[in-house]
Amino acid sequence: MILFADSGSTKTSWLFYNDSTKKKSDFETLGINPVIQNHHEINEIINQNADLLKLKDDVKVIRFFGAGCSSTERNDIVRDVLQINFPNAQVYVDHDMKAAGIAVTSGAPGIACILGTGSNSILFDGNNWVESKIGMGYVLSDEGSGAFMGKYLLRDFLYEILPAEIQKHLKEEMKLTKSEILEKVYKRPSPNRYLAGFAPVLTIFRDTPYVQHFLAFSFEEFFKYGVATYDNYQRYRVGFVGSIAYNFKDELKIVADKFGCELGKFVKRPIDDIAEYFIAK
Repeated sequence: MILFADSGSTKTSWLFYNDSTKKKSDFETLGINPVIQNHHEINEIINQNADLLKLKDDVKVIRFFGAGCSSTERNDIVRDVLQINFPNAQVYVDHDMKAAGIAVTSGAPGIACILGTGSNSILFDGNNWVESKIGMGYVLSDEGSGAFMGKYLLRDFLYEILPAEIQKHLKEEMKLTKSEILEKVYKRPSPNRYLAGFAPVLTIFRDTPYVQHFLAFSFEEFFKYGVATYDNYQRYRVGFVGSIAYNFKDELKIVADKFGCELGKFVKRPIDDIAEYFIAK
């Protein structure tokens, strides 16, 4: 019995594989990220999900890939919580970029990228993580991500320099106020999730000159720091996972062309590729 998990800052996709019946079942919880959550908060997320609790005694192996799982100390936080809740399981914790590499490269060398709530990239040799250039979180980097876009969108809203139709949508339809924005960004938990929650606004107004320019700027910043900083980066296909990448493929293609890059796979649900990779071993 194997439990797989692919976690970003917003949501965690779980897939349970019964090796006796060969059946799979999947479900979601809130995102788990040890950079912004402590042991207690992660434990609460797991214990609020009835599907996970039903598997408590049955799971023998857990393979967890998560945002922020990039050091022994952080990985131990997640591992300890999982071990407490699944006492019969052997627990492996690794970075979500390893999962992205498995999902998008199909066993060939390439650059694997995440564009979702946050952003990151690695040079992947087909089996292992070779090098990473970014991944410093939403305050210092996360170029091209939902949080990055949300931050600049809200900035323009507060300065009242958005196009009138977008300004009106945020103010009248979404009932946004300066006090609410500052409260949720500076005083509430997980401000990166809050910022990324405004990405759907870009979809609504996708065809406007403002949003097209905005997407081009965001993705150019990502390619500048997350792709072009690898030696000989144009030799590798660039593949993506994450909701932002999947929803804005066309705009990413335009920017990739500017950087002389060939795009690879766009994967909507990396958890499926991760499971198949390890089940086949």
